[in-house]
Amino acid sequence: MTLSFDGAVAGWCQLPSPAAAEIVGSSGVDVVCLDAQHGLLGDDSLLAMLQALRGVPTLVRVPHNAPDPIARALDRGADGVIVPLVDSAAEAAAAAAACAYPPAGVRSFGPTRVGWTGADVLARGRCVIMVETMAAVADLPAILQVEGVDAIFVGPSDLSLSSGRAAIPPLDDDGYRDLLRSVTGQCREAGMPVGVYCGTPDWAPTYRELGFTWLTLPSEAGLLQNAVGSALAALRR
Repeated sequence: MTLSFDGAVAGWCQLPSPAAAEIVGSSGVDVVCLDAQHGLLGDDSLLAMLQALRGVPTLVRVPHNAPDPIARALDRGADGVIVPLVDSAAEAAAAAAACAYPPAGVRSFGPTRVGWTGADVLARGRCVIMVETMAAVADLPAILQVEGVDAIFVGPSDLSLSSGRAAIPPLDDDGYRDLLRSVTGQCREAGMPVGVYCGTPDWAPTYRELGFTWLTLPSEAGLLQNAVGSALAALRR
C-alpha cells in the first residue's frame, strides 16, 4: 500500500463512525483523512475507523503539534499525520521528529497494532505540515527545507482569518488568491506536494488553477448534511 500525494483526491471524515469511514474509503478516494482536531473523533473511535479502513492509505489530523497525539495515531495504524497550526521551521522539525524513531526522530517504540498487522514496525510515519497562518507563510521557505516533511496542507479558512479576511475562503479576492499562489509556487519550486481542504467540489477547478497538487473532498458530515437537505427539499416539493 503506497500513499502518494501526486494528483490525489482525499476523503475527509469527522464523524466517529467506522461504517461511515468504510463507505468513504470504498468510494475510490486515494487516501482518507481522519480529523481528530475539529472532528468528533477520540482515541477509541480512531482505532475502529482505522480498522475499517485497512488497505486504504490513511492520515490522521492530530489535535495539536506534540509527540503524544502523533505517536497515538501512528501506533493505531495511520500511515501518517496532518499537523495543524505549524508556524515555523522549528515547529515543523518537531512534528517530523515525532514521526520517526531514533536516530532520525524521537518517537517511542511501542507499535502495538502496527506490529500485529504485519506492517513495517520501523517505518517512518508520513508528516504533512499545515500552513494556515501568516507566520507559517512567512517561514515557508525554511519549512520546505525541513527533512522529514512529506507534504504541505493549506487550511484555507484559518489562513483567510489570519490574513484579516472572512472564515469562508474568499476565492474571488485577488489578494487572497495571490497569497495562495505564493504558497503553491514555493512548494512547486521545492518539489513539495501541496494540498488544500476543498469545502465544496465547486472550488476544485479554482484550487487546481492556483497550483494545488492534491485536494480533499468535503467532510462526510458536510456531504451527508447537504444530501439530506437536498432530498428533503425535493420531497417537500
